[in-house]
Amino acid sequence: MLNIIHMAINILFNVLEYAIFIDVILSWVYRGRGNTLIDILHIFTEPFMAPARKIHEKLIPSTMLDFSPIIAYFMIVVLRYLVNALLGIFV
Repeated sequence: MLNIIHMAINILFNVLEYAIFIDVILSWVYRGRGNTLIDILHIFTEPFMAPARKIHEKLIPSTMLDFSPIIAYFMIVVLRYLVNALLGIFV
């Protein structure tokens, strides 16, 4: 049972990583806000991207490159590690 939960959580984190990647690609290609699918994508990525933008602004203010997706990806990796460690305790 715990193995199924572990797999489901890893799939969720994979989906979040791909969603951030898709969000980055679409930010280069499509700049509109009227698309429903992009709005749904932002619902999933914004809880990670907003804190990453704040961290980015504090560490490297006013840069031309946006490193917030990299910071958000790092946050997801750390969160995945913590959740897997907590699940490992219950095994």
